[in-house]
Amino acid sequence: MNAREVAGAAARRLEAAGLEDARFEAEVLVREAAGISRAAYFAGAVLEGEARRRLEAWLERREQREPLAYITGWREFYGRRFAVGPGVLIPRPETELLVEIALEELRGAPGATVVEVGTGSGAVAVSVAAEAPAARMAATDISPVALRFARLNAAAHAPRVQLLLGNLATPIRRADIVLANLPYIPSAEIDALEPEVSRWEPRVALDGGPDGLRLVRELIADCAVRLRPKLLALEVGFGQAEPVAALGRAAGARAALVVDLAGINRVVCLRWA
Repeated sequence: MNAREVAGAAARRLEAAGLEDARFEAEVLVREAAGISRAAYFAGAVLEGEARRRLEAWLERREQREPLAYITGWREFYGRRFAVGPGVLIPRPETELLVEIALEELRGAPGATVVEVGTGSGAVAVSVAAEAPAARMAATDISPVALRFARLNAAAHAPRVQLLLGNLATPIRRADIVLANLPYIPSAEIDALEPEVSRWEPRVALDGGPDGLRLVRELIADCAVRLRPKLLALEVGFGQAEPVAALGRAAGARAALVVDLAGINRVVCLRWA
């Protein structure tokens, strides 16, 4: 069987497991298992031997709802491949907004100090550093596992990123721009999420406390009292933008909301005088 025929059979297995994007995922798994390009896939490349055994193991993992990105070991973000795996949050497309906001801010101050709080795989920090090499980029995370992935990704795309172990912004002394995609899912809602998230992704990267905003409050307070950045950009969940903006205003900041491609208020930008 050629690669496309193998992918067709794989797609039927994934559809039976209840996966919505079964055909797309089957193609990705086949191409990654065989180490072939999309052109070779459509040209009729043949899968055999080790590639077939690898694909079978991967399909079994995906049928158990392990995330595709954990199986292949990467996720694309802002045009680059980022290494991911168990223990680190998988980057989402909507988080690219944080990169765009930072790059727009850096156009007026290219040498500014930028800090990402809770960097996870390093996708945001590394993307900003790669796109704006004059910026001074640092990132923090409380998870040693996540920082191992961040170091791999920084080495691949932007070695200048300074990576620091610590809670929120505590390792940082100053910052012009602070970016954060903190855990914002209310604790009681996590178990109801799709299995790829609730069973596989690290809870520490998801759980935002009773209302989802526990860490957001802490970071806003730290920025208002200690760091005083020119901009704090916070990714938030559905329905959280206005409450977070109110928290920022109560801390003396001006607040603006940025919508994602779905029209959802996704990022809250806070600025102090």
